[in-house]
Amino acid sequence: SSRIGSASVWKGPRAMLTSARRLGGLAAAILAVAWLTSRPSDDFLLMCQDNSGAYKMKVMGVVAKGNSPHIRAIEPGDVVVVVGRTGGPKNKVLRAIVTRMRRGQPHPLKNGMQNAFDTNCGVLVDKEGNPVGNKIMGKIDPKCAMRWPKLAQLAAR
Repeated sequence: SSRIGSASVWKGPRAMLTSARRLGGLAAAILAVAWLTSRPSDDFLLMCQDNSGAYKMKVMGVVAKGNSPHIRAIEPGDVVVVVGRTGGPKNKVLRAIVTRMRRGQPHPLKNGMQNAFDTNCGVLVDKEGNPVGNKIMGKIDPKCAMRWPKLAQLAAR
């Protein structure tokens, strides 16, 4: 049987609720809250780093990375499909290039260093990959700068 303190294998939400019912009402509520808060959020937000008018963008998918890759597997320089959450392009489907990630990324020179930033950021682009805004605030990841020289030029200003 799967009990809270035992070293049993995770059998999914149905088995968890069954064992919680056996334990009683309060334990079931605590167990349900623990299960809901332990999963990662399905929303993955990027802050907009350019002056296009958007503030936050929700990532919906990844462009040209195979059959339905997980949105949390993106790296700086990847093109993603986003929906504008706040600002000018609210509720519009657009494309963006990921420019910064909180998760540490290996340096493109493979010298043992890692690049990590304080926010996940992106820049809105059109279908051809040209940036919508004309200024990028802050630094961009070196891997993204090597892959997209237009963004590196705008960020250097």
